[in-house]
Amino acid sequence: MKQVVITRLLRKKIGYKALMNRIHTLWKPIGNFNLIDLENDYYLVKFEDIEDYMRVLTDGPWMIYGSYLTVQPWSRNFTIIEKHPSQVIAWLRLPGLPYIYYNIVLIRIIANTIGIVIKIDYNTKVGERGKFARIAVVIDLNKSLTPCVGIDDFIQKIEYEGLQQICFKCGTHGHVKEACQTNQEGKHIDIPNTGHTVEE
Repeated sequence: MKQVVITRLLRKKIGYKALMNRIHTLWKPIGNFNLIDLENDYYLVKFEDIEDYMRVLTDGPWMIYGSYLTVQPWSRNFTIIEKHPSQVIAWLRLPGLPYIYYNIVLIRIIANTIGIVIKIDYNTKVGERGKFARIAVVIDLNKSLTPCVGIDDFIQKIEYEGLQQICFKCGTHGHVKEACQTNQEGKHIDIPNTGHTVEE
């Protein structure tokens, strides 16, 4: 099971053959892969080539017909009873991050307050994509998602690429702010050895 990912299309259902064709077009695999239909609209994908496996996990986000295709490494804790995967790899953007904070160490510290960092798009370091940082992190869709962080007196907005229906009132996925009935207070996180404080 070393080269296996679990995938599910959020907010949309398509047939097995349609999904097979779309992910083959999206991922352009070097080797072959097997797509296995599981219950509750989950699919298990087993790759022959390790490069295909790593690229699917670390590239993206993957979109099919406007919906987010979640990917996560297979684990013993995986269950098909959840309405959506709990642990998914998502790409985050930090648009408008001031130049004085634009270094890989601080970007990684900010990202670690949101989830486990998988990959940083180092091209953004030299501003090749509009001078915004772009990071792949593991997030839990069953927990509150962070809409912004505070660094000194600057509030940095966080964009989640491809994820629709994120409520930034309660911070969870699956409904929008206007339909939310809850609220939560923010909290401060001290960034060690930097003199900065991150606010969730």
